[in-house]
Amino acid sequence: MSYKEKQDLMDIEKWIDSESKGYDTCGEYDYCAKCDKNDEFPCAMASERLTAKPAKKPAAKKAPAKKPAAKK
Repeated sequence: MSYKEKQDLMDIEKWIDSESKGYDTCGEYDYCAKCDKNDEFPCAMASERLTAKPAKKPAAKKAPAKKPAAKK
């Protein structure tokens, strides 16, 4: 599903919720925490950011084990 299609569906859901509650419900969904209103499809992209898995960090390199000092 494209961002536009997803945004269209989310807009319908928000419109229905807003009508039933009697006020604009924008900002009340879990994905709103990740919203950037400057995005072309703000709800769709916020939803994706919310559900995206964080990138794995590369494993830390271990320092070579120190050898015990030789006895004299």
